Amino acid sequence: MLNETKTLSANIANLTNFIDQNILTKSMAIELFIIAIALLIGWLSSHFLFTSAEKALKKEKHKNLTNKFSKYHKQISEISAVLWPLASGIILWTIHKTLPTYDIYILGILSKAIPLEAVRISAILLLSWALIRFASIFIKSPELSRTFEFVTWGTAALAILGWLFPLINTLDTVGIHTGNTNISIWRIFQVIFLLGLFFWLATVASNFIRKQLQVSTSIAPSLRVLFSKISSFILYTAAIIFALNTVGIDLTAFAVFTGALGVGLGFGLQKIISNFISGIILLLDKSLKPGDVIEVETGNGITYGWVEKLGLRYTSVTTRDGTETLIPNETFITNPVTNWSFSNSKVRRKMPIGVAYNTDVEKAMELCIEAACSVDRVIDNPTPVCQLRGFGDSSVNLEVRFWIGDPQNGVKNVESQVNVKIWKLFQEHNIEIPFPQRDVNLRSVDGTPLEIRTKE
Repeated sequence: MLNETKTLSANIANLTNFIDQNILTKSMAIELFIIAIALLIGWLSSHFLFTSAEKALKKEKHKNLTNKFSKYHKQISEISAVLWPLASGIILWTIHKTLPTYDIYILGILSKAIPLEAVRISAILLLSWALIRFASIFIKSPELSRTFEFVTWGTAALAILGWLFPLINTLDTVGIHTGNTNISIWRIFQVIFLLGLFFWLATVASNFIRKQLQVSTSIAPSLRVLFSKISSFILYTAAIIFALNTVGIDLTAFAVFTGALGVGLGFGLQKIISNFISGIILLLDKSLKPGDVIEVETGNGITYGWVEKLGLRYTSVTTRDGTETLIPNETFITNPVTNWSFSNSKVRRKMPIGVAYNTDVEKAMELCIEAACSVDRVIDNPTPVCQLRGFGDSSVNLEVRFWIGDPQNGVKNVESQVNVKIWKLFQEHNIEIPFPQRDVNLRSVDGTPLEIRTKE
C-alpha cells in the first residue's frame, strides 16, 4: 500500500513539472494564439460555406434543390460540423510544415528558435476529431453517436498527448486491493466499457434472431415469442459473464454475496417470479397467442379484448374501449379464461325473445331466423335457428341461436343488429312483444261482498 501511494505521488509530481515546463510559458502563449486564430478561421470558413450553400439552394431558380435541401438538412448540418475541425486542422498542419520553427526577437535581438510542437499536436487532434465526427454521422442513435464521439476522441487525444498509459497506470493504482481481489478505478472503467460493448452486441444479435423468428411461418406465434425471450436472456447473461471475465474478475468471489442476495430476492420477488414462470408456461402450452380474443376475470371484473403482446411478466390486452391493459401472467394460470379463438373462430350466440300468447308462434320463429340471416356477420353454416324454450307468465319464450366467425370484431354489437332486425320485422307483421301482466283479486275481510263505486 505504501509503494502504491509513492507511485501515485510520483505521477502527480511528474504531471505538475510537465505543466510548469511546457504549458505555463511565453512560447506556449504564442502558439495558443496561433491555434485560436486557426480555429476562428476554420469556423468562419465552414460557416461561410454552409450559409452560401443554403442561400444558393433557396433561390427561386433552385426550387427542386430546395426540397432536397430540406430533406437532407440534418446530414448537411452534420457535415458542416465536420468542416470546422477539418479546416482548422489543415491550417495548423500547413503552418507546422511551412514554418517548422519560429524565432523570438526581444528588442531586435534573436533570442531562440522554438519548434511549433503545440501547433503540430493541435493539428493532429483536430484532424482526428474531424475523422471521428465523420464516422459518427453513420450511427443512427443520437445518444450512441455522441457517446462514441466522446469516448473515441478522448482516448485518441490522450494517446496523442502521451498521457494515455500514464493515466491508466495512475487509475490502476487507485482502488480497493484486498488479498486476491483488485478493484481499481481503471478496472471499473474497463467493466463499464466492456458491458456496454457486449450489451450492444447482444442487442444486435437479439434483434436479428427476433426478426428471423417473426418471418418464420413454421413456428407457432407463442413459440416465436418464447424463443426470442430466451435468446435475449441468454445473450445478456453471457454479455455480463464475458465482460467480468475479460477484466479478470473472479466470479467465485461473489458466490456468498449472490447466495444471500438470491435468498432475499426470492422472498421479495415471489410474484415476479410467479409471473415469469407463468409466462413461460403460457408460451409453451400455446393456450394464448397474439391476436386471440379472450375474456378473463381480473380484480376489476371481466376484461374482454385482444391479446396484443405476450411477455414473460405480463400480457398486453387491448379492450373494446381501446385501452391497453397489462395483466400479470399468473392471472391466466389461476383464473378461468375464455379464449374465443383458441381452436376455432366460430362462436355461437343465444338471444331470448318473448312474444304474446295470441301470436302465431311459427311465424314469429320464421321472422327471427330471417332477421338473423339478414345480418352480414352472421354465417350461413351452421344456419341460424329459433327454438321455443317454454311458456312464461306473460309470454311465449323463444330463443334465437346463430353463429359468427369474427368474434374479434365484437359480440354485443352483432346481437344489437339482430335485435334491431327482429324489432322491425315484428312491427311490420303486428307481432306483439308483451310486458308483464298480473291479475288482482279483491276480497273482503269479513266475507261480505265488496262494493266498487266510481266517481261520476
